[in-house]
Amino acid sequence: MPMTNVPRLPLSLALLACAAFTWVMGGPGGGPCVAGDPPTLNEMMARGELENEVPDDAPYSTDSDASEYTEPTMSPLDDDDAPGVYVPPTGPAPKPATPPPPIRWSQKVVMIGRPPYMNVKGMLLQAKGLTEYLRKEMGVKNVRMVTAKDYASVLNALKRGTIDFAWLGPTAFVLGHEKTPLTAIAQAKRRTGPKYYGVFITRKDSGILGIEDIKGKTIGFVDPESASGYLFPLYYLKRAKINPYTYCRKVEFLQKHDAVLTAVLTRKVDVGVCLDDTIETIKDRRILDQITVLGKTDQVPADLVACREDCHPVLRDKLKDALLKTSALGQTATGAAGLPPIMEFLPVNEADIARVREVIKATRDIKPPAKP
Repeated sequence: MPMTNVPRLPLSLALLACAAFTWVMGGPGGGPCVAGDPPTLNEMMARGELENEVPDDAPYSTDSDASEYTEPTMSPLDDDDAPGVYVPPTGPAPKPATPPPPIRWSQKVVMIGRPPYMNVKGMLLQAKGLTEYLRKEMGVKNVRMVTAKDYASVLNALKRGTIDFAWLGPTAFVLGHEKTPLTAIAQAKRRTGPKYYGVFITRKDSGILGIEDIKGKTIGFVDPESASGYLFPLYYLKRAKINPYTYCRKVEFLQKHDAVLTAVLTRKVDVGVCLDDTIETIKDRRILDQITVLGKTDQVPADLVACREDCHPVLRDKLKDALLKTSALGQTATGAAGLPPIMEFLPVNEADIARVREVIKATRDIKPPAKP
């Protein structure tokens, strides 16, 4: 007889009740827990006792027949079709770089270019001791110091390969590196150390007493790529809120530091900017008594000896080693009796180069007015 008013229980509770009744009736051998077989999932769903269940007679769906199943395999790393794996294109192995030809040292003439910071005769005299030392130390036929009409010409000669190395101010090095990849191999140590200054000078009788008095006057710089003769003085003026191209009546570039001094003394310019050594090494008191220093720039990093990045590595290292040995020689070695001592060179200070880049960036907005 069918049962009526049977409370609706979830399947799990019904099975638990069945198991308990079977145990009470004597274990697994007892009869069923209720009259008749337990309802199927379909029957319970039809009566509303289950929701969202999968019917027990629902077919099992697969993408492919089970008989076709195969064990998955790992894709090899060199398989171009392997998902998510980048494989560089295959091809013949690259040819090894061709080593540069050997240098015949006994015949090699090393050319070092230097911008015209002073008169050529004075430059060659100052360099004589150093070039003679380098010739002996490097074991080459000769080492020649050469110059050109301006800073840019020296950089162009280095770019073309006319010269092997260039002895540059830090501004010229940074600006030159923007056009042609350069490598700095050593840094000069000046009389005052690895740094120096630029100075603003005028005649004592000019009536100019301070930097603000240069309004409407003529000012002479050295070269747009000179650190002490343009860049750092320009930075000094910017902080004083002075743009020389609009504040002064005229801006001139005189190419050499001693030429700036001469232009001031002869009244060709009212104010000049040059290397501090230009003034401090003057021995004639009559000249010093005519000059007034209006201001001094921040410290300027010393010059750099540089080559192109593709310079012959053996030549580059040989010059670098010879230059850095000068720190042990100090000021005692001279190329010949009565000649200036060999200058001292130090390892390159990258922080100095970074400082110059900062100053260049800070002054890029100060430019000559556009020509009509």
